[in-house]
Amino acid sequence: MFIGKYNRSVIVTYLGVLSTMIGIYFVLGFSTPKITGAMICLMLSGICDMFDGKIARMCKNRTEEDVEYGIQIDSLTDMISFIAFPIVTLYGVSAYFDVALNPIATVLVIALFTIAGISRLAFFNLAANSEDGPVKYYSGLPVTTTAMIFPVIYLLRYVKAISKTVFVSIYLGVFLLIAFLFVYNFKIRKPKKNWWYISCTVLAIVMTVILLWLKLR
Repeated sequence: MFIGKYNRSVIVTYLGVLSTMIGIYFVLGFSTPKITGAMICLMLSGICDMFDGKIARMCKNRTEEDVEYGIQIDSLTDMISFIAFPIVTLYGVSAYFDVALNPIATVLVIALFTIAGISRLAFFNLAANSEDGPVKYYSGLPVTTTAMIFPVIYLLRYVKAISKTVFVSIYLGVFLLIAFLFVYNFKIRKPKKNWWYISCTVLAIVMTVILLWLKLR
């Protein structure tokens, strides 16, 4: 009756998208953006992205079509969650601190960030399809790293020595740096999965606790 697939092999990917949509609502759905909530949602989207492949591989009855669909939906989700969503947080941060962004500089930076991000995704998809076995090295910075980079950068807002204007400028500048790292041809060894899963999950939990404590203190 419906196109698409909605079985358990892709449920975690959809949960990641749902987290992203809630995060975007935190930014755009209130008169004062709820940036802390958005950052937590961004990290949760990253955790979902990290585990979706593992959970999909646990589904023994997947067809080749299921596998290919999972690959395509994962890449599309990355575009929304780790390229578009961070850009939304940029405007939310600007609005929250009532700091006007330079329109020319901002459009240029987010254009570079977007183009570099989708180029990185396309390159990774081609590289993954051309290799016989699992990918052992990443070329360029994976787009999913934005799920942790921006929440960490957001902690700078609590440094009293940094003014609101400087903080927003730093936040914008990070987009430019990440855009460069997306497409700069350097190798990053793909981390061992169990160590990576545990480390990222613990880091996300710690970051969530820190953000909530700083927000509520």
